[in-house]
Amino acid sequence: MLVDVTFKVKTRKDRRVSDLNNYSENTPESKSPGLTRKLLRGFLVSCTALAIVAATGGGIAALQYRASSEPQPEQHPPLAVTTLPVKMQDQYVTRTRYVGRLEPERQTSLAFERAGLVVSIAVDEGARVRAGDIIAKLDTDRLMADRKRLQARKRELEAERTLAELTLSRQSNLRKKGFTPKQIEDEATASVGRISAAIDQVSAQIDLVDIDIRKSVLTAPFDGVVGTRSIDDGSVIAAGTAVVSLLEAGKPQARIGLPPDVARSLDPDSQYQIMTDAGPVPARMSSMRPDLQTATQTVPVLFDLSSSNGTAFQQIVTLNVETPVRKRGTWLPLTALKEGHKGLWSVLVVAARDGQAKVETEAVEVLHVEGEQAYVRGTLAPGAKIVSTGGHRVVSGQLVALTGG
Repeated sequence: MLVDVTFKVKTRKDRRVSDLNNYSENTPESKSPGLTRKLLRGFLVSCTALAIVAATGGGIAALQYRASSEPQPEQHPPLAVTTLPVKMQDQYVTRTRYVGRLEPERQTSLAFERAGLVVSIAVDEGARVRAGDIIAKLDTDRLMADRKRLQARKRELEAERTLAELTLSRQSNLRKKGFTPKQIEDEATASVGRISAAIDQVSAQIDLVDIDIRKSVLTAPFDGVVGTRSIDDGSVIAAGTAVVSLLEAGKPQARIGLPPDVARSLDPDSQYQIMTDAGPVPARMSSMRPDLQTATQTVPVLFDLSSSNGTAFQQIVTLNVETPVRKRGTWLPLTALKEGHKGLWSVLVVAARDGQAKVETEAVEVLHVEGEQAYVRGTLAPGAKIVSTGGHRVVSGQLVALTGG
């Protein structure tokens, strides 16, 4: 049975091969067998491509059918943004801060004009004194003794002058009677004058001693606060040795270095605000020095403050100077600015297009920044609605809903 089947198969195969050989020998194409193979191969490729296209089209159609059968999501409403109107102005004001120090109007180091022993110091550092209050005293025992000696010498000379005057009187009477020569009378007159001059000299020496006694007491030249105390009781000091420093507390001043052009622009009759650590203090320009500080290229300007406001001397104070700049533009919050390419800036503007609010982009130039706002100029129209907040959530051309402005 198996043998029969095998034989039949082989017979059919041989028959097909024989037929094909006969066909090839009797047709014109038998002369070019390569062409036949190319035609068969092209036919197979075409059939394969048609099958792929048919499969793809069927898949797309199935996907479209599935998508159309599912429920479509609802369309989102326009995004709400906050806007503010553009208000153009012709200028803006720059505020520049300059730093200085608070100092007293008068400050001095108190010292004795002569050497001596310090017997007492009546004040300590930080004490408030009034003009004429005693600060310190020197020992005056030697001066008092010298004064007594001079007074005794003066009394001695006054007694001699009394005798000389009596002698002069007697010689004058004798001269009138012709008993005394003119030479003796002249000598008596000169003796009175010489003794009078000696008395005047001793009186002047007594005055000098009195001056030294008075200057042995150091007093405050003005109302103020005692600063540094350099000497204690019992010290022997030379003339001019500083005992204490005195600061005038009632009239504080601020010394601030300003550029020459800014200093010249200040008005002495105007009131300025000096910022201290305790807050602003009203002040007026007092004077301006003519010399330029080469290290800082500034001119020292003094301002009289109404009070120190509890601020210690030598602390840092500041002055804010306002300078108008005439450039047309508008103030915008920093949140409304978007950085563009190559240092440019832009803002989003909401404009009405076909009855809908749509976001558009406008270019701007930042002229000045102060706090959370920037003064800009650009292609903005007066009254335009700027997206003040939320600009990062929208793009140019997007539909939005207005919530402010």
